[in-house]
Amino acid sequence: MPDQPNQVMLSLEAGPDADPEDLGELTSRLRRELLELEVDSVERVRGGSAPAGAKGDPVTLASLIVTLAPVVVPAMITALQSWLNRHDRTSVTLERNGAKITLTGNPSKEQQQIVNAWMNRQAEGATP
Repeated sequence: MPDQPNQVMLSLEAGPDADPEDLGELTSRLRRELLELEVDSVERVRGGSAPAGAKGDPVTLASLIVTLAPVVVPAMITALQSWLNRHDRTSVTLERNGAKITLTGNPSKEQQQIVNAWMNRQAEGATP
């Protein structure tokens, strides 16, 4: 969970066939795209120490902490949905101030209304 109120945790899910390398690469691609926005930083979540020879924990491989001003949240959501349209088997769960929402690339009207309501609350800096 993010340590600061201006942070959002993103967790990628790439389906049952994705291996840790796939998750790591997808996460790196997403990180590069998010850095093009007006965010303060995009950092990988650091897990505990891994056993010798381990390639990494899939949860931390596929998680990012984005530090940004609340007014940048709508631009980040738009960028995420665009990115997800190009990675159709992937979803991203966002968590901020205890509020979670999962995005897919092609949301229904109802899902988009839920996303918009969540986004508006986050842009206003409100807690859930």
